[in-house]
Amino acid sequence: MGAKSVYLLAYNAMSFLLWGYLTLYTLAKLSGSYPQSNVDQLYAEIMPLLAGTQTLALLEVLHAALGLVRASPLTTALQIGGKNLVVWTVMVKFPEIIVGNKVGHSWGAWEFLGCVLAWGCSEMIRYGYFVVQLSNGDTPNWLKWLRYNAFLVLYPAGLLSEAGLVYLSLIQETPMHPFYRGYLLLGLLTYIPAGPFLYTHMLSQRRKVLKQISGKK
Repeated sequence: MGAKSVYLLAYNAMSFLLWGYLTLYTLAKLSGSYPQSNVDQLYAEIMPLLAGTQTLALLEVLHAALGLVRASPLTTALQIGGKNLVVWTVMVKFPEIIVGNKVGHSWGAWEFLGCVLAWGCSEMIRYGYFVVQLSNGDTPNWLKWLRYNAFLVLYPAGLLSEAGLVYLSLIQETPMHPFYRGYLLLGLLTYIPAGPFLYTHMLSQRRKVLKQISGKK
């Protein structure tokens, strides 16, 4: 195994563990009930790690640009960059839309949970897939099927949760510079073309992979 493969294996394994922890911790924290206080506490406990984990993923844009992985730098930047913008310019900047039930009642808490769980589940599958692929040179058909089918539900759930948080940030009561409000509005409108573009791209990949799986049977 060359240096590139060792690096990518270490990166994907670490990312898998980080998202696994965030996802399982969130599920454990919320198991059995949905009190607002649990979400308030969860936000305080996982937000630093969530922000750091999403920031780490920016390396993937560099991986694609340098040719370390077979991925489009454009689609990678749209996916990773969009999530980081939600994390840093909405979740971190406007905690009041998530905790304390001040804006949008419990909607902000639900949107936050939607992001964490949709991102977490999809990233665990994705990074787990790459770990197996880099370790063994290939992946079993069941894992390929899971990776290229789970997004059918997880991607819309995550996208709607992200857009929901951006919308709530626009209607929250904290004073906001007009430039920043315009930036958030532009970001919200960007979901209209970017969402279908990325989803269609993933559907195209899905068709190719499922065709390959069927051909091996």
